[in-house]
Amino acid sequence: MSDARPGRLLPRRPVHAAIDCAAVLLVMLAATLSFGPVFGGTAYLVAGLGAAVLGIGVGVATSLRPLRGWLMTVAGVMLVLVVFGPALAVPRSTIAGVVPTLEAWRELLLGVVYSWKGLLTAEPPAEGFPSLLVVPFLTMLVCSTLATVLALRLRRGAPFAMLPGVVALVVGIAFGTKIAFWPVVLGIVVAGVIVAWCAWRRAGWRTGLNDEVEVTNDTRHRGRARRERTRGAVAMIAGALLVAGLVSIPIQPHERAVLRDVVEPPVELAEYPSPLAGYRNWLKSFEDETLLTVTGMPEESRLRLATFDHYDGTVFAVAGSRESSGSGSFARIGDEVLVQQSGDPATVRVEVQDYSGIWVPDVGFIQALRFEGARADDLQGSLHYNGQTGTAIALDGLGAGDAYELEAIVPAQPSPEELERATVTDLEVPAPAIVPDLLQAWVVEHGVSGRTQLENIQAMQRLMQAGSFSHGLEDDTIPSLAGHGASRVQSMFEQEVLVGDDEQYAVAFALALSRINVPSRVVMGLYPDDGFPGGDQPVELTGGDMHAWVEVPFEGLGWVRFDATPPEDQDNIQPEPEPQPEPKPQVLQPPQPPEEPAEMSPDTVADEGQEDDEELEDESWTLWLWIAGGVLLLLVLLLLPFLVVGALKAARRKRRRRAERESDRLSGGWHEVIDEAVDLGLPVPAGVTRREVAAVVEDRYPRSRATEIGDFVDEGVFGPGDPDAAEVDAFWLDVERSVKGMRAETSARRRLLGRLSLRSFARRRRERRRR
Repeated sequence: MSDARPGRLLPRRPVHAAIDCAAVLLVMLAATLSFGPVFGGTAYLVAGLGAAVLGIGVGVATSLRPLRGWLMTVAGVMLVLVVFGPALAVPRSTIAGVVPTLEAWRELLLGVVYSWKGLLTAEPPAEGFPSLLVVPFLTMLVCSTLATVLALRLRRGAPFAMLPGVVALVVGIAFGTKIAFWPVVLGIVVAGVIVAWCAWRRAGWRTGLNDEVEVTNDTRHRGRARRERTRGAVAMIAGALLVAGLVSIPIQPHERAVLRDVVEPPVELAEYPSPLAGYRNWLKSFEDETLLTVTGMPEESRLRLATFDHYDGTVFAVAGSRESSGSGSFARIGDEVLVQQSGDPATVRVEVQDYSGIWVPDVGFIQALRFEGARADDLQGSLHYNGQTGTAIALDGLGAGDAYELEAIVPAQPSPEELERATVTDLEVPAPAIVPDLLQAWVVEHGVSGRTQLENIQAMQRLMQAGSFSHGLEDDTIPSLAGHGASRVQSMFEQEVLVGDDEQYAVAFALALSRINVPSRVVMGLYPDDGFPGGDQPVELTGGDMHAWVEVPFEGLGWVRFDATPPEDQDNIQPEPEPQPEPKPQVLQPPQPPEEPAEMSPDTVADEGQEDDEELEDESWTLWLWIAGGVLLLLVLLLLPFLVVGALKAARRKRRRRAERESDRLSGGWHEVIDEAVDLGLPVPAGVTRREVAAVVEDRYPRSRATEIGDFVDEGVFGPGDPDAAEVDAFWLDVERSVKGMRAETSARRRLLGRLSLRSFARRRRERRRR
């Protein structure tokens, strides 16, 4: 009998150790996937899975007799962190993504301390940040090492080896976003692996105990008992998972709680002066100086500088973090920003000349922003963005010589007809601390209660546009003080004619709207007086192109801009006299004599029959026109689904075939084959390898040659170098033959339904959400 006792450290067989490591790796894979929504892309998978494999290796190595010991385990973790950490956690600072550098080690070691908070305050996706991949890398490395050591060294207490995996999963959830990555699937996988592995280890411990103490030598019924226990354990696990899933449906929380919801934004803009306070200085000092050179601005769009929604009686500024509007919540962003806005995509390049400040001029809602020049890395690291207001800041400050290119979604300005059909959104914005008395009286006088909110907005806008314009500079004929404090706005309404520029009119208009319960905000930005012409021609913006306007939210339309400033050439300080109607004397007019019926000559005969025939003929043509129009309309309605769906698929096929990179063209051809199979009704599995998908497709449609196509795509996408363009063109001919072959192998009814099917679009959308 062996002298070993339960609970002691016992050597594990290689097969059993491999099963332990596989269980740990599966749990770590699920934990790594939980980081997906916050990082996006695939870099987090490389960092997390690479760290998990290395951690398992450290656990195995330090569980063998020559290196066994917790001190050796800690040393192994530190060695892996230093040697492999730069390539997996901070690859952008390495040489060719592999060779470490001093900068890579610096970012890695600083990331061990600071990346945790940085991930919570970063705007997803966070893959583009310098050192945030340290979080999944370090989490998986430590947890996988600890789990492997416990699984290999413990016997009776082996279930404790799964606790580090659960901790890693909780870290991924807590540091993630409200959007979960397949929560049900991950939960079932983790629970199933843990329960099955623990049951297997428990059974192994009991068998080993019986062998050690030699309780019995009867082995006749051991095989049957083992099989019965296995079937019973599988049934119990399946039943427990099913019951747990059904019970969790009615009690699951409606809103996912994560740590980033309770972390305050790192930037407090209340500490920075409002750009609107220095509005007049841009006009005075840089009226003819080039501040920015902009290329690619959409027609009639505007370059947004800052958005203000809080008025304290002295200045209009960005609301602080204590306000509910969220305009002061700026978070760090990486290479990409998740945008859920409708509009037109635009790529804009901005070169900085005489402009300076932390505010980064942009347009619409940013999808990506990349700096250029010597200070690119510093500016990128200090870049923060507010997705609610669409404004960005760089804490290092822009200056002469800086440049950047941004990709954005630019919402379209609605037409007057769309505004008339929409209603003002009931949105909470910070109430102004002070509204001048004369402005309130002006609103009471001109805000008619019987009109709609839009009519009141437009009426007050027209009244303000009827005022006089003046910057108050030396060449202006009308004096106009700078500033937009309460006293300056009050003095504006003391005169018979309003006088000011964008600064005063925008603030006065926003304060007036607050008195009729219309939420609004003031925006400061740049655009030429005649608007951007569109196209790729560069446009130079000077200090004289600095403007301010007001935005109001409308249901379904977003924030709509309103200009309350009069034209710049409107500098008349005399009020326009209102025309008075001239009174006319009241004179009683004699009544009109009654008209006598026209007399017809005896020779005139009414041609009633001819008129009836013409009316019948006209009605007959009208009837045939209505019938023909109805038939044509019916045909159009019947063909419309085919035309719309066909146009969508044709546009998608064209986009895939004409992609810029040859590897993208290969992937697009593969997606074209799979999408056709999906539209024909084949249930194609998701989340598996391309070869597994190809086997399913080719099993149902042998003429699709999906396996051969998938292998060619894998070789071209993951092989060295870019594939040849001629080979890709020939590949697309094979794709077309594959699609025709699949259609030929199915019924006419299924082909017709496939033409109308949108399953492939829904499948791609689900894949994008999972990514």
